[in-house]
Amino acid sequence: DMYANVTVPIPKSLKKDPSQTPKWAKPANKLSPNRIRKIMPPYYGMVKCIDDNVGRVLKALEQHGILDNTVVVFTSDHGDLCGEHCRLNKGLPYEGSAKIPFLVRYPAKVPAGTVVDEALSCVDFLPSVLALMGIKTAGKEQGRDASALLRGEEVRDWEDVTFIRSTSGSPWFCAVSDDHKLVYSQSDSPWLFDLAQDPDELTNYYGQDSHREVARKLARALRAYCDTYGDPFGS
Repeated sequence: DMYANVTVPIPKSLKKDPSQTPKWAKPANKLSPNRIRKIMPPYYGMVKCIDDNVGRVLKALEQHGILDNTVVVFTSDHGDLCGEHCRLNKGLPYEGSAKIPFLVRYPAKVPAGTVVDEALSCVDFLPSVLALMGIKTAGKEQGRDASALLRGEEVRDWEDVTFIRSTSGSPWFCAVSDDHKLVYSQSDSPWLFDLAQDPDELTNYYGQDSHREVARKLARALRAYCDTYGDPFGS
């Protein structure tokens, strides 16, 4: 096979025991290591293309003398599974599908090297970025203003929980913290992932004594979110 010797990382979760797969994450057929070796080089090429063109944008801002007075944000609408859990593309609460980049460059207010460990969601982007610009939004949005975290400040009352949900197909609803993820779905029992101990998301810690309190905390946060915003997934 012409792709057998191509150097491409093969995800550990490509091949796993059925007990390690929730019913909402049915694996794709005919997804082999050789197929991943075939599809990933063009993927890497597109990543380089994006990187090169982000560099062109930054260079143009610098040439016009406005780079340091511009809030530059790099983010995405979703991730992209590349063989993890024997799946491609998006639509699942797994890290490869749901976790996205959120990089901010604004030297006037965001210190270089600042890392925010708390979980954030797309709905937090609008109030956070506008707050960095000193602009108040009209109306009431769901998102939280995380500009203090981006400035590297300590926020004592910040709750490290956010929420993600499916859009169609097999419905799931999820509460996420920096280290844990609780997924509810009508198609399966609850799944609790420990992202620190199990970064490949192969083990369900729900019901284990060691994780009982964190499961309760995330479940309470999810219930409060549904009650506040009337999310139909919480019914």
